[in-house]
Amino acid sequence: MRLPMNITGLSDEEIENRMDGTLFQKLGYEIARKMKGEVVGYIQPSYPLNFYRFDIKIDEKRVSILLHEYFPYVAITSYKNELQIHFYDYEEVMAELKPYYTVLKAAFLNEPFNPKDHDLSEIEFKNVNYWRPKINGEVIFNCWD
Repeated sequence: MRLPMNITGLSDEEIENRMDGTLFQKLGYEIARKMKGEVVGYIQPSYPLNFYRFDIKIDEKRVSILLHEYFPYVAITSYKNELQIHFYDYEEVMAELKPYYTVLKAAFLNEPFNPKDHDLSEIEFKNVNYWRPKINGEVIFNCWD
């Protein structure tokens, strides 16, 4: 998969098309209900964070669903903080999200990041050089300022 321009959430111009956080939140509650889980958190993007996060406790395990702020890309994670995100696949949750979003697989998210393989803008290239992300997931879901 080739990542599009503005995937980092950084641009010289304002990026207009934000994802619908209300829909994402509703889907999170529905997933929690179906999985007999407990909702433990919902966070909207706020600079420098470029993603929504919905946290569910399922069978004593905390599952975090991330939605990119501007693109319909979601990922399943075990989330400790903005710098410690572990991407993994949770098929039951992913199946619920597929009708609404592009669900990114852990194999792609954990793949080493190569900027030449993607359509990044000049400002994004500068930030990649500064932040030095190791994997694709760190570029898509980040808190770069």
